[in-house]
Amino acid sequence: MTNSYNVILSNPFILVFLIGTVLTFLLNHFLEFICWKARRKNKGKLPEELQNIPEAQCFDTEKLEKIREYENAKYFSWIPYSIVNLAVTMTLVLSGFYPWLFYKVCAITGFPAGFGTTFLCALIFYFATSLVASIFSLPFELYNEFKIEKKFGFSNMTVKLWLTDKIKGLCVSLIITGILLAAIIAVLVSFPTIWWILVTIVILIFSIVAMVIYPVIIAPMFNKFTPLEDGELKERISALITNLGFKSSGIFVMDASKRSGHSNAYFGGFGKTKRIVLFDTLINQLTTDELEAVLGHELGHYKLKHITKRLCFLIPMELVLMFLLYVIAQSTSLYAGFGFAVTPETVISMQFIGLLLASMITSPLQELFSPVINYSSRRDEYQADKFSAKLTGKPEALISGLIKLNCENLSELLPPKLYVMWNYSHPSLLERINALKKTEN
Repeated sequence: MTNSYNVILSNPFILVFLIGTVLTFLLNHFLEFICWKARRKNKGKLPEELQNIPEAQCFDTEKLEKIREYENAKYFSWIPYSIVNLAVTMTLVLSGFYPWLFYKVCAITGFPAGFGTTFLCALIFYFATSLVASIFSLPFELYNEFKIEKKFGFSNMTVKLWLTDKIKGLCVSLIITGILLAAIIAVLVSFPTIWWILVTIVILIFSIVAMVIYPVIIAPMFNKFTPLEDGELKERISALITNLGFKSSGIFVMDASKRSGHSNAYFGGFGKTKRIVLFDTLINQLTTDELEAVLGHELGHYKLKHITKRLCFLIPMELVLMFLLYVIAQSTSLYAGFGFAVTPETVISMQFIGLLLASMITSPLQELFSPVINYSSRRDEYQADKFSAKLTGKPEALISGLIKLNCENLSELLPPKLYVMWNYSHPSLLERINALKKTEN
């Protein structure tokens, strides 16, 4: 057993995986720790920028304490989850679970005998590995939903509804994963030397198709969407989208309160299925001016072509990453490090396993790119805020709306700058307010 571990730990791919996984674990704990320390330091303190804003009076002493308790509750729940997740990840790799499972599945499916058996083998293998991770995360998910979220007045979930959502989600996931996996396996089997290009194209096409069908097929399976009632709000939103030339299939209200008290708004779909969705909780929390400003922000993303620009950036990045995965998946040392018995001749038929293993190795390293990606995202949010302020002529409405959303959702008020840099896709509340105030001048 000792010799086996020595062989595994001397493998460069395994070393990269282990070091990357541990460093990512330590980095995340460091970031969460400094955020917790900041909450202790800022206890009961209302930032000066908010003290002269009437809407910010919702941040009284009781509310500030509730925000601190809510964020701490999530943090203290995350700590054991992250430790268990690390332990499970390490155990599955070092115990030889993946090759054991693979060869068991091979015996059942008759792999490798062609596309059908390869697809069935990959589907069962991927599903089984995902199931293991889900089983260990399940207690934490239940605790967060039925203990933390309910304690702080957010969760309206019942056990029956939770189970129904889980079953629906599992069925949808199996169908979607099965279709995507079938396409990827077909590419791997048919084009073993250029699959990295074709898999990138498959993922891109699949993402676009998912955007088209999500609002009309998948989302209605979980929530009820009703057209926004006639009135001032609908008239003002319709005027906004008409002036900008934004075409949509309608403005809908989602019954988010059935499950949670958290609020949001989003644009869903693609092409003719594009729609504007407002959470019913959002409508209850904001005034018409504030809702108009929030939607003006979302329209800003559309008008400024943020999604298109992001795709133009992400597609080449995805192509480079897929090429890296392809190169790694050709090495017999990769498979040997994880305990798979392969030869240069059998690597071609095993590339769906190689793709998984290569993804596991590079996944921790992708954490290093989080600050760059999040910086780009925060820049887009600033631009969308500015666009909304100019479009509606009411930057103060967006400011008050953001304050109310932060207050109602018990979001962090003063996160450390390093934490924001690494983890926030949106600027913090104070950063957005300071930027919006400049548009008033």
